Amino acid sequence: MTAPADLIAIRPAFAEDAAHLSLVSDATFLETFAQEIPGDAMLAHCREKHAPEFLAALIQGGAKAWLAEINGSPIGYAILIPQPELDAAQEGDVELKKIYVLSRFQGTGAAQRLFAEVLGAAVGSKRLLLGVKDDNHRAIAFYKRQGFQIIGTRQFNVGGKLYDDYVFARDLACDHSLETPQ
Repeated sequence: MTAPADLIAIRPAFAEDAAHLSLVSDATFLETFAQEIPGDAMLAHCREKHAPEFLAALIQGGAKAWLAEINGSPIGYAILIPQPELDAAQEGDVELKKIYVLSRFQGTGAAQRLFAEVLGAAVGSKRLLLGVKDDNHRAIAFYKRQGFQIIGTRQFNVGGKLYDDYVFARDLACDHSLETPQ
């Protein structure tokens, strides 16, 4: 049974929330990719890219993060980094580094609410970029509904094996939906 949307709270996340972010990272990555990424590669990736220390360092380095919770338990999060790590990046771009929601809570509006926080924080940037695995159809559909377009590809290393990602961009420079009324 999926929790009602009104039970989900979205709040800014800080370095001290890194263990919560790590827990969601590991769970969502495992439930999304267990059938295609070998266990050793999965564990190596999670130890490196989902470790609380790694996530805390992103936030301490200038990333902005938001946590979705129910009764204080983490169910999702998003991280926006000011210096994109994608080859397609241009001056003025920012990157949605991660937006994860546990599958049980997908369809509750949690991802849309996290994404709204990201958009609010990206105001003044030229474009919002992100990478997504080329066969993650649910995520691809979500990003297309949010106004993203594929601008390229990249390879993504997970535990020593390369996987293909699409690189998406959403133009923010003329995105009037981000403007606040005077």
